[in-house]
Amino acid sequence: MNPGLMDELVTVEQYSMTTDSNTGEKLQSWTTYSTPWARIQENESGSETVDADRREHKQTVLFTVRYDSGINPKMRILWESKYYNIINIADLERRMYLKIQTELVE
Repeated sequence: MNPGLMDELVTVEQYSMTTDSNTGEKLQSWTTYSTPWARIQENESGSETVDADRREHKQTVLFTVRYDSGINPKMRILWESKYYNIINIADLERRMYLKIQTELVE
């Protein structure tokens, strides 16, 4: 793969749970894990399903980034002010790149 194609800066976020020291209340948040350069391939067709008489459209996007062993499916990606949940991660070219399949969060 040509690394010059990785021309978009994205943010990989990880889920975290903390406890408020004053109230003891559990707080859920997302924190930045890394900000890698990525190649972005948007699926032009997407998919549409009907669930409980509701039509749902799912847009999938592939992000290709340099290999990082810490990225996992419990994380999400922020790109152009939109969040994408990670569905699948594939290792390319012997740990040189990761191809991350995501779904747009609506």
